[in-house]
Amino acid sequence: MDEQGKGRAPILWAIGALLTVVGLGLFANLRDNSARLGALEDAGKAFLKALASGEGKDVCSHMTRIAQSELAAGQGKDSCPQAVETLIAPLSDAERNRLAVSYRSRFWGKGDSFGHVGVRDNPLDITELLLSEIDGKWRVAEMK
Repeated sequence: MDEQGKGRAPILWAIGALLTVVGLGLFANLRDNSARLGALEDAGKAFLKALASGEGKDVCSHMTRIAQSELAAGQGKDSCPQAVETLIAPLSDAERNRLAVSYRSRFWGKGDSFGHVGVRDNPLDITELLLSEIDGKWRVAEMK
């Protein structure tokens, strides 16, 4: 090996090590992002199933406190579970089933701290759920 070849070897090793570190960092970031999206999806599906069942306490346990208060106020009720009962009561079994499986997609909003769950056509006309991560658990902060 000539003098030029000997001088290039440490540079090539450094570049290889740098590329390995960057690659591992990207892989870890993608894995973390995928896990968070999976948890977001699971939370959105669980909320829609609970809502369709009409189990007020279960539904409210998937929501932030502010969202619980807003739902109760919007339905003219004193508590979140009462509001859920009022909201779901007029739905037929077929409509409840449609609501339970109305999950469509999950994504991050640009520049915000919410996870978004898209919702297909359903009897409550919910088009999107905004979820906030609180203590490692996704909770519905708003229904649009």
